[in-house]
Amino acid sequence: MGNFRQHVGFAGFLGVFYAWGAAVVMGLHWVYGSVAALLVTVAGLLPDLDSDSSVQLRGFSGLLGVLAAVAVWQDLDDSSIIVPFELHLWAAIVSYVLVRHFLRRSLAYLTVHRGMNHSIPTAGIWGAIAYLGYPSDSHLIRLLMAVAVILGFLSHLALDEWCSVDLAGRRVNRAFGTALKFGSKSVGATMVTYLLLALLCWWVTAVWPADPLSGRLPTPVIRWPDGVEDPADLGR
Repeated sequence: MGNFRQHVGFAGFLGVFYAWGAAVVMGLHWVYGSVAALLVTVAGLLPDLDSDSSVQLRGFSGLLGVLAAVAVWQDLDDSSIIVPFELHLWAAIVSYVLVRHFLRRSLAYLTVHRGMNHSIPTAGIWGAIAYLGYPSDSHLIRLLMAVAVILGFLSHLALDEWCSVDLAGRRVNRAFGTALKFGSKSVGATMVTYLLLALLCWWVTAVWPADPLSGRLPTPVIRWPDGVEDPADLGR
């Protein structure tokens, strides 16, 4: 199986290539492209969340906690309910703690390393979560971000399989076949994974637009407060 640096490097390369391809083919703005590249890189480490033996992965779960806190803060800002700063702060802190500590420890406790967390259905689960949770009104942007997460996740599985093959020694490691899989030896874990995937897929279809490929990719817009002139218009 690949190590931490290999997974980060491979996923990072795929992320840059994915963002570049989306920019060339679809005209994706560089702001969205940079986030897509970041998501591919981060998702390249998601399968190892069930491992409790890596110092780097502890730092990675901290990064996930920060991203969750920022997402919650942004979601509260975009809501129609006016929320005081103190509740923003506590919501962000709770989100960070839950993801930083509870999520990883729960996965490490409930799952076996290279079990169903290292599987293709789990890639779909994370992709659905990205689609449903990404804070954008654009279906195409959310879809691109979801694909970025799935791509990064699958890159981890593919690299694990590749590292299980020793071409020079012409032998196959016993871990071969334990990453790119659709099920595990645990029937219960497999059933729970597919049930969660089915639930999330149903949720995605519930919000899926009638014409998913219609419209154009948006351009990031900075909304200035009333009475504040856009600096881009000052020289006009």
